[in-house]
Amino acid sequence: MIPRVHMAGLAEADDAVGTAIWRAARRVSGALWASGLRCDGVRLSLADGEAAGQDVFHLHLHVVPRYPGDGVVVAADWKKRSRDLLDQDAALIREALAR
Repeated sequence: MIPRVHMAGLAEADDAVGTAIWRAARRVSGALWASGLRCDGVRLSLADGEAAGQDVFHLHLHVVPRYPGDGVVVAADWKKRSRDLLDQDAALIREALAR
């Protein structure tokens, strides 16, 4: 069971909440595959912050059945950033994780 405590984003969740969310997503994903709905894949989507597309400022995870031609487009052009900039970003994240 997922606690019904308000938190706006993923960083506010402790390990117990994170585990509960993942467990629920796994169960719903399995139900989608077994349901008879058209489901050739499952996409998990969590927007954390307005810039990420979050428009309901409460932590929640979407579990979405997918199939070819479903009209859902998810795109990112990671090649817009150079390998050097990506490596610099990774170093900053590693430093923050070590704190």
